[in-house]
Amino acid sequence: MSSISTNSNIGMAIPTYLVDSKNESALAAKWAKSNGQVQSDVTYFQSKASTLTSVDALMKDYRALKIVLGAYNVSDLLSYPGLVRQLLTQDPTAASSTARKIGNASYLNFATAFNQFTSDPLGSSSNVSAIVNSYETNAFEAAQSTRIPGMQNALAFKRVASNITTIAQLMTNKAALTVAVAQTGITFTTYGNMSYDQQVAFLTKKVKLADLQNAKTVDHMAESYLLQAVQDPDSWNASDSTGNTVASLFGADSTTSMASLFGDASSNAVLSLFA
Repeated sequence: MSSISTNSNIGMAIPTYLVDSKNESALAAKWAKSNGQVQSDVTYFQSKASTLTSVDALMKDYRALKIVLGAYNVSDLLSYPGLVRQLLTQDPTAASSTARKIGNASYLNFATAFNQFTSDPLGSSSNVSAIVNSYETNAFEAAQSTRIPGMQNALAFKRVASNITTIAQLMTNKAALTVAVAQTGITFTTYGNMSYDQQVAFLTKKVKLADLQNAKTVDHMAESYLLQAVQDPDSWNASDSTGNTVASLFGADSTTSMASLFGDASSNAVLSLFA
């Protein structure tokens, strides 16, 4: 990134964040209507939703599945249909379920919302509208990040911060985690090179969870992150911010050792179980 571009982004970062975060739902809806691809996706999903009455029906409709996963901020699951099927077919309240074993809040939220299709989750107009709104919001945030590095993480952090009450929850939300680490004096790359136990100890010492319940503090944290992300996108998960990723579950920022859950020390081998 050139110095001219960086300086311009620094100047735009905070004002853009303040405008976007103040009334994001309305801005996202307006933006979505002007984006041909997003509008096409929404129209398609709305026309198909009532026919997606089972796990198999949703799994066979790649486009609809892509929209649903995008709405729940778990788009990376598209590469792991086996894992998607487990999340959709297992009881999310059972301790033995994959959603519980993984410990990723977004995966659990996705599994809980569909609850094995026992209540026709896509047959409700309110549920469909909620998915559409979430899909548009996530797409809007991603688009904003193409203009200003890190904006997707900052806006997502603003939305979810108040729902995070434990270090474990923080560690399973990549956007929130990245913003939180930006307050600690080290780069996200440095944090990622720590062992899991070191990460837990570090975050426990450095992050005040009570701060996530204070709207003004959350804004200050997001703004601080943006100023760092604009200047060094690669070190701050800002070049291609994808929220929660399957791959991250097997790396240094995983909240659990996924490989150990499935009896294999190789992350690639474990991932292949879900492909």
